[in-house]
Amino acid sequence: MNKSLITMTHVCQSWRNALLSTPNLWTHIDFSISESKLAESFLARSGPNQLLDVYQYIDTAEDMEPFLPATLCNIHRLWQLQITCYHEHIQDTLAQLTKPAPELKHLNIANDTREREDVGYRVGDTKLPNTIFGGHFPKLATLSLRFVLLDLHNINLPSLTWFSFTTGADVSVQDLKSFFRRCPSLEFVEIHLSDFARRPVPPPEDRVRLTALKELRLGSATCTHGLINHLTIPSCTEVILEGQFTGEEFNDIRGPAAQILPSSIDHLPVTSGITKAVAMPNSCILSGPNGNLRFWCSGVRTSFDAEFFTSFSPISALDIRELWIGHKSTRPYAHTRSWDPTTAKVSGAFGVLTKVEDLTIVGCKMGSFFSALVAAADDSVPLPGLRRLVVFVGKYPLDVAGLIQCTKTRKEHSRPLGEVTIVVEKPEAEFAEGVVGLLKEFVGESKYRVGTAPELSWVGEIPEPW
Repeated sequence: MNKSLITMTHVCQSWRNALLSTPNLWTHIDFSISESKLAESFLARSGPNQLLDVYQYIDTAEDMEPFLPATLCNIHRLWQLQITCYHEHIQDTLAQLTKPAPELKHLNIANDTREREDVGYRVGDTKLPNTIFGGHFPKLATLSLRFVLLDLHNINLPSLTWFSFTTGADVSVQDLKSFFRRCPSLEFVEIHLSDFARRPVPPPEDRVRLTALKELRLGSATCTHGLINHLTIPSCTEVILEGQFTGEEFNDIRGPAAQILPSSIDHLPVTSGITKAVAMPNSCILSGPNGNLRFWCSGVRTSFDAEFFTSFSPISALDIRELWIGHKSTRPYAHTRSWDPTTAKVSGAFGVLTKVEDLTIVGCKMGSFFSALVAAADDSVPLPGLRRLVVFVGKYPLDVAGLIQCTKTRKEHSRPLGEVTIVVEKPEAEFAEGVVGLLKEFVGESKYRVGTAPELSWVGEIPEPW
């Protein structure tokens, strides 16, 4: 951002005069890439009244200059402050930010706990001093803390709407409840806790009500600790849960499995009326009129079977009308996994999802899926309500023989598919005419078109709060 702005000042004299006479263009100050004189010139050009957006990465003691002196002198003008600081220096940095920042609206502090050769081990969380900004945050709307512990009982954040909290320390449900009670305006909450072998907290008689909350993201152990049991979130349309959804019992030695019991989420509006499922390796999205319920299994789970749905949640799969099956999911730091399940496992899943009417297969190895749709000799028809099938051909070739076999047997058992659509990435006229021609005998309507397979993502990027 700064480099582009500086480049534009060298276009011509009239551009330079116009840019230098517009103070609000010079309010973004990135000390991590700026020299002292450049930072000082930005501050001078921003004028005395513009609010400032300041960022700094502190890796060594030398990085304190000119960041700290300049920031402390202009702390009354801070609108946004983002600090990423190596653990060795973060306490000294935060301890000096004691003056009030009445205009501060966005605060992002990341404690860099990475292992370094000169330390030899990974250090833990640091504490956010109670003296920071005088302990007053009258306008703070967004707060992001990474491996920085917050005094959840005493801090007062009346205007907070966006909260992201990652910690390796043990944080109790009661501490978080105390914090939420004093932040009734929260619209976005993301919490990642480390795995501690502790039994879930049972559902309480009174839950903390967050009326404004629209999106809730809970990391692995948060589910196990039972936090979601203690929340009432009537307006929330996105609930995202991560954990070891393995179907196993609580184990004090191996650690807790994040089992979601009916009492944990049956009180959430987002779980009502689920009619669509998007299934991907290690993850699942259940959707309905009230929003999306997303599960990510951080353990090893690559099978597509009945347990794939039933172990994620107690939400009934019987009412799912639309099913999407994808071979990959996009998620930061996660490997792309491909499905190659057996026909028996797919048949088990289809046996649970008896009301599916629309089935879309995106780039999977298709043989087992088509085989599982074949009507058996004992007159049993898997997915008896299935009417529409869409197949995106991409990474793996189309199993033409399997597709013909399943459509043929379904017609023989008076359960013909009403519509089959095949989507390929580039035109193949002979292929289209051949496959579509073969299908016409067994389905109501067969189609062929050119298109790109959709990217089935478990979840999108975290929205920026500013």
